[in-house]
Amino acid sequence: MADNCDFTMAGLRKRLPEAFAKVTTSTCKAIISKVFEQEERYWAEDEKLDEIYSENAEEEYLGKDAFESQGDEFYLEAV
Repeated sequence: MADNCDFTMAGLRKRLPEAFAKVTTSTCKAIISKVFEQEERYWAEDEKLDEIYSENAEEEYLGKDAFESQGDEFYLEAV
């Protein structure tokens, strides 16, 4: 479709049945396989981000706790 696109609805209506006729079981399997691979990459990346955020979570909590209990002076003294 992309190779023969004329960017009109008439062209789309004419070429779409041809394009669908070329879709095979192996075409669908290949696309689904690529989607699974990409999902696995996203999950792995998400796990890494979770690890980074969880490492900083306690530090952020302690900083917030210190600020709430000691106020601005806590940060001003540290600088």
